[in-house]
Amino acid sequence: MSPWLAIVVVYGLALFGLSLYSLNHAALAVVFWRRRPRSPKALPAGTDPVVTIQLPLYNEFYVAERVIRSACEVDYPLHLLEIQVLDDSTDETLDLTRRLVHDYRARGIPIVHIHREDRKGFKSGALANGFARAKGEFIAVFDADFVVPRDFLRRTIPHFSDPSIGIVQTRWAYFNDTFSELTRATALALDGHFVVEQSARCWAGWFLNFNGTAGILRARAIAEAGGWQDDTITEDLDLSYRAQLAGWRAKYLPDVVCPSEIPADMHSLKAQQFRWTKGAQETARKILPRLWRSQLPTSVKCEGTLHLLSSLAYPLLIVLTLLSPFVIMAAGLHHLKVMWPISLYYLVAFSGTFFCYYTAARVLGGSWRTRIARFPVFLALSIGMSVHNASAALEGLLGKRSPFERTPKYRVTSHGTSRGSGRYRSRASWSMVGEGILAIFSFVASALAIELRQYGALPFLLLFGMGYAMVATYSVRHLRFASRNIRLVDGPASPMPAAAAAAPTPEAATSAA
Repeated sequence: MSPWLAIVVVYGLALFGLSLYSLNHAALAVVFWRRRPRSPKALPAGTDPVVTIQLPLYNEFYVAERVIRSACEVDYPLHLLEIQVLDDSTDETLDLTRRLVHDYRARGIPIVHIHREDRKGFKSGALANGFARAKGEFIAVFDADFVVPRDFLRRTIPHFSDPSIGIVQTRWAYFNDTFSELTRATALALDGHFVVEQSARCWAGWFLNFNGTAGILRARAIAEAGGWQDDTITEDLDLSYRAQLAGWRAKYLPDVVCPSEIPADMHSLKAQQFRWTKGAQETARKILPRLWRSQLPTSVKCEGTLHLLSSLAYPLLIVLTLLSPFVIMAAGLHHLKVMWPISLYYLVAFSGTFFCYYTAARVLGGSWRTRIARFPVFLALSIGMSVHNASAALEGLLGKRSPFERTPKYRVTSHGTSRGSGRYRSRASWSMVGEGILAIFSFVASALAIELRQYGALPFLLLFGMGYAMVATYSVRHLRFASRNIRLVDGPASPMPAAAAAAPTPEAATSAA
């Protein structure tokens, strides 16, 4: 085999590997349309159990009050409720939360303040510490950038009348999805997961993940799964897979919506993506051997494998980027007729992902055409993030440990206002240099394709170049995001975004469609 043909073969294998994830997206969308429930099932009334709401915090000065207030206003009998503020903060957030807890306790709210000095295990350590003291038969978890809907417990607890249910996860909505093109593209990506992927996995009987917040777990399921463990930085994904391997079922409720804040600057988004990407691969390394040794159906094992290894798409994107000019030279100088077939395969490969996100946008209704029109921006953003996320995926698979890096929250709203000032800015990473280099590399490869008349390569080369350039540009522009690009306000943000309150549920929208 000639070196040029070998390069084409390696490129083709990488493209095939990438296409598997798109095919999985298509399969999940098909399952969604075929198995979605037409009408909700009536749930039997039962006795209200004791519930603990855990609010893990670490230096969340701008959003701590909002989440604590919403938890204290939840509709549930006070004698059956416990609220734990798990505050590991090292700044003035600690004084704020202590004062809030003191004030709410004086009003008769059953709330306690738990502070650790060492932060061992980070978020999972805080949750484990709170769990050891928790009184509840069920444990609800909400991160600092979320708001607890007033009817959250009334709408989730009845689903535990099925004794096999160990986890109930609800859907995320967003305060600031219209803040910028970056938040709009991120919201589209999250909607694909929360509208289509989680629903389809639940309805098909496949494993789904607890997303670490806006969910509730049976205390017995946590204990029987081995409790919160800190050997991955996605303790939520790890625990949910261990619980399901222990025989517990997870249920997803797309009609219960919890508002949250999307990272509004590139460096915060990168911090979040790094944690999710690396943690997923750490969990895959830990869980996949147990999954394949289990007696579960093959479909559950295959879907679980694709789910846990989905972040390997990022290293594959880097391979495709670096090999592109060599494939072009192989086609142009050595007359290998591969460029148009490759371009057509790209189109087929991306169509599955498009179908998934089209489904999410269509089901949510409203201005869905405007949202799905941003699919190219989302796709370019995903490609551009591959430099940063590829390193996270490889570190996770290789077992390189790193500390839990939280995502800063600035209390950003859709109107471009925030109570944040910049004290929690995420650190800039070296990846923006690599993104700039790969943007230039892709555009040079585009020029080479024109020179060698390999026009079939242009669409995907330009998409890659635009993706890397977009992420690099955002990274430079957002170096001082929190202190320059958002305006401070003094008043509290609304506890529920209007868009989230008005959005139709997936079931209602699909029935109407």
